[in-house]
Amino acid sequence: MKSLFIILFFALLLIPTETIGQKVFADPKGNIKVVDDSIEGSIRSIQDEINMLVERRDDPATDIGDRLSLQAKIDDLAKQREAMFSGILPRVEVVPKKEYDNLQQEIIRLKSVESEHISMVQGSEEDYQGGDEYNPQYGTTVQRIKERGYIKCGVYDNQWGFSERSGKTVNPSEGPMYHIWEGFDADICKSFAVAIFGDKEKIRFIPITGRTRFERLEDGSIDVLSATTTWTYTRDVIHGIEFLPTTFYDGQGFMVRKTLGAKSAKDLARATVCYSIDTTAEQNIKDFFELWEMEYTPVGVYPDEDIVELYLQGDCDMYGIDRSALAGDRTKYPEPEKHMILPEVISKEPLGPAIRYGDQLWSDITRWSIYVFFIAEELGITSQNIDMFKENKDPKIQRFMGERDGDKFPHLGAKLGLNGDWAYQIIKQIGNYEEIYEKYLGTDTPLNLKRGYNKLYTQGGLLYAPPLR
Repeated sequence: MKSLFIILFFALLLIPTETIGQKVFADPKGNIKVVDDSIEGSIRSIQDEINMLVERRDDPATDIGDRLSLQAKIDDLAKQREAMFSGILPRVEVVPKKEYDNLQQEIIRLKSVESEHISMVQGSEEDYQGGDEYNPQYGTTVQRIKERGYIKCGVYDNQWGFSERSGKTVNPSEGPMYHIWEGFDADICKSFAVAIFGDKEKIRFIPITGRTRFERLEDGSIDVLSATTTWTYTRDVIHGIEFLPTTFYDGQGFMVRKTLGAKSAKDLARATVCYSIDTTAEQNIKDFFELWEMEYTPVGVYPDEDIVELYLQGDCDMYGIDRSALAGDRTKYPEPEKHMILPEVISKEPLGPAIRYGDQLWSDITRWSIYVFFIAEELGITSQNIDMFKENKDPKIQRFMGERDGDKFPHLGAKLGLNGDWAYQIIKQIGNYEEIYEKYLGTDTPLNLKRGYNKLYTQGGLLYAPPLR
């Protein structure tokens, strides 16, 4: 008993106690920390200085150059404040036991989902190493797809409006579980599955990054790339890939905080600008600032880094990517109303799918599947009314529906080894161009993108398909 008393006595001596000018806290891990009152006073002083600088920054009389300088000082002070906060216990919120139990169950469920996701991923995309070069010949890609039983389509992971996991999964009788994907780029890829198999679900989506998208095409680990990829001269002739018809005409823009007071990118001399490395954005930004003889500080962002996160935490004054992507990013900001897309469009960005060069049959199937979207809209054919066009008297519509061709072939699909109703099925299962645009990108979606150049040529746009005959 005496020895137990001695142990307790020394244990009490080891427990920190508050002295004058000190406070004792336990951090979330149960560690005991002692914080001086002087630290709290310093934090208050820094916060007061930040508040003063914010008022000066937001004053309409402050010019752009001074606002950028003030913002840089605010960011530095905020980092000092956070460093001091690191030793202080965050505010604790008391959660009722029933709610706590529900949260515990949700954590268990999410861990289960995470385990399923991990089992599906073949490896980190950042660690991906390209395999042997794939050199297809006429029909070899199509044959490989048919033997496999589905198409492999490379898409960006969770790019708002273009390619997103729907939250639904499929557990086939053979093979691993896979995700159902939705979005504009995803639907374009699904049309290829409809053309070959007559079923839009005969497809698997492979997440890619800006670095691995061309590598995966070059080694054949994906059959087609549909990931808001810009068609450029260098990519066309150097990478050995073939770009299909442009499905979305875009242009690069800039996102900034409204507090900077900028009305134009030309107002942002000496700004810090984030951009994604090894993308067209890098050269576009360089060209823009060189053209207008403006100084700027470039901040390159690697594929495994999040450009939006860096922007929101103040590592750059603005960042530049395709305007459609900027619109998608802003919908996910904590306070989207505090940010704006500047009016300048500094580049042409014709976006569309790409395939490995060499298999002309695969090229023809994918190319004309895209044209089917344009032609259907031009003919007024939608997923809802297409059955009304059966046995139509218009020869163009008869060919589209697979009801006629010439003397040598019963229908147009036969020339590519496809079913007679391949174009009909694409529209029936997916919709025409207008339908998928308005569903994922249009003015009734969070992206709120007007069609602009992405209209038919008959409406002043750039969408034009050769005759289907």
